Order: sequence, then C-alpha cells, then structure tokens
Amino acid sequence: MTWGTLMSRAHGMCEFCGGMDDCLPVEVDGVGEILLCAICESDPPAEHWRCLETAAQSEHPEVQVAVWRKLAEIGEPWAEDLRGRMRLAPETQALL
Repeated sequence: MTWGTLMSRAHGMCEFCGGMDDCLPVEVDGVGEILLCAICESDPPAEHWRCLETAAQSEHPEVQVAVWRKLAEIGEPWAEDLRGRMRLAPETQALL
C-alpha cells in the first residue's frame, strides 16, 4: 500500500488510538500495513490499550487482525473480553 493510500484510509491518524503525532506505517505480518503513532509503537501502560475498544470496530481487516493480536498480548481481563466480542468476517478470520 502506498503512503498516500495508507494516510487517506487512516485519515492521518493512528489506527489504534487516533493520535496524530509521529504516525508511521507498520507491517502486520501476513496482512498488510497499518498506521500507528509512536506511543502505540512503544510500550505504553496497559490502560493506554483501552483505545483498542474503538479500533476493534474498524472496517479494515489489517486493523482488525492487528487489534486481535495485540489484545492477545495484553493479558488483562477486559482485553480477553473484548477479543471474545470481536466479530470478524470469515475472510478476516482466515488471516489470524
């Protein structure tokens, strides 16, 4: 995906938290690229990841897969609950 296409799809914002500072493309293995800010690319406190509650509703399979994988890493009850509530299209499930 080109930089311009990615920026357009993400409206220039981090596709996890909506932040607009220092956003860069990040490869999601086997799926494609998403746009993430420096905070989401670093090691923020677990509470920061509550932003994934909104990101989980993304219509873009790349973002959905990235959210699914990140939620598995968090290890908090709310993250496990959110992961259980995510509804993914069969095509997206095949990418997990």
